[in-house]
Amino acid sequence: MSYPVYHPHTVRRPARRHTTPVTYVLLITVPAIVAVAALRPR
Repeated sequence: MSYPVYHPHTVRRPARRHTTPVTYVLLITVPAIVAVAALRPR
């Protein structure tokens, strides 16, 4: 009895860039600055 050649399954991960902490800070601060500027009395 012969078995087919074993090929270990390789997991292919999609190439995605690592999100830096700076991105998270900008995602929080930019809308906050816009909201403060919009609510400021003129």
